[in-house]
Amino acid sequence: MNPPNFLQLAISLLAAIGLGGIFGAYFQSRFQHQKGIKEDIHQLKRKRYGSILIQMLTILDPERGLSKIKEFRNDLQNIEDCKQEVKVEMLNSVLFANDEVIRSMADFVQNPNYASFIKTASSMRKDLWGKDTRIGEDIIKILVKSDNNSN
Repeated sequence: MNPPNFLQLAISLLAAIGLGGIFGAYFQSRFQHQKGIKEDIHQLKRKRYGSILIQMLTILDPERGLSKIKEFRNDLQNIEDCKQEVKVEMLNSVLFANDEVIRSMADFVQNPNYASFIKTASSMRKDLWGKDTRIGEDIIKILVKSDNNSN
């Protein structure tokens, strides 16, 4: 191999390694940034969904729920405040929730009952964890009743 060809090959290899390193660093940085965004969104969903479910249960069982919810949210004084807050949460959820969560929340707002609560909780669970549930209205009623009996 004559010297000019060897020199060209060496320069080409060094350039390729350098560009490969630059591209690798860029894509690694981009991947980490996207991962951080997804983790932030997941945390937001967990917090919002938990809060929404508590407010929905308060609407379904105001006698028990209002006293507990006031410990954390003193601005929610009555059942109408909770209903309004769930509507606001539904509107805000357009920013982060999937379509099924929004649809099931709308069903609950129109007709608050345990069946629509279960549908909403199930769609939230699937949005967060990708898991379906077979828990039905009967199980939630048992949980709520047993919790009331312990108080």
